[in-house]
Amino acid sequence: MPLFRRRGEGRAGVLRQAVPLGHGEQLLAWAEDAQSGNHVVVTTHDLALVDVDWHLVWRRPFHEVDTATWHPDSDLLTVTWVDGSRPVQWTIRESALFKQALRERVQASVVLADEFHTDTRRRVRVVIRQDLATGRLLEQIIGGRGTDLGDPEVRAEAEKRLRVLRSEVGR
Repeated sequence: MPLFRRRGEGRAGVLRQAVPLGHGEQLLAWAEDAQSGNHVVVTTHDLALVDVDWHLVWRRPFHEVDTATWHPDSDLLTVTWVDGSRPVQWTIRESALFKQALRERVQASVVLADEFHTDTRRRVRVVIRQDLATGRLLEQIIGGRGTDLGDPEVRAEAEKRLRVLRSEVGR
């Protein structure tokens, strides 16, 4: 498929076709992965991946992003997910706007957060996030590597901290 489908239609237009936008949603930024040629797309509500043939591969809301880490020496962007699914990585050599938009959207989804360390020095974060598409508040308990979130003491501490966060947001 050609880079642009119609005369005068730029990359943004092609990406808008590949990533349908909901009511009030905008295409904010995109960057090409230097390794695969795929495009990573930041919309108002979601992070998406569009392949080299301009097909939507996946789309995930920002409240599902745990971290987005940029390594300037290698141009490597790593995104980890709250649900612990496999991280994704891209080599992004362009677009300060893309990096800024990604950072802003992930941060916009975080309403309140707290963290603590377990007896085994594992980190646990409790977070109230917002679904940017609906405004709905979501609660997350995110364990660091090797953390047993099923441990009754860890669970009790996380629930205690979530109660405090809930009260701070009026829930």
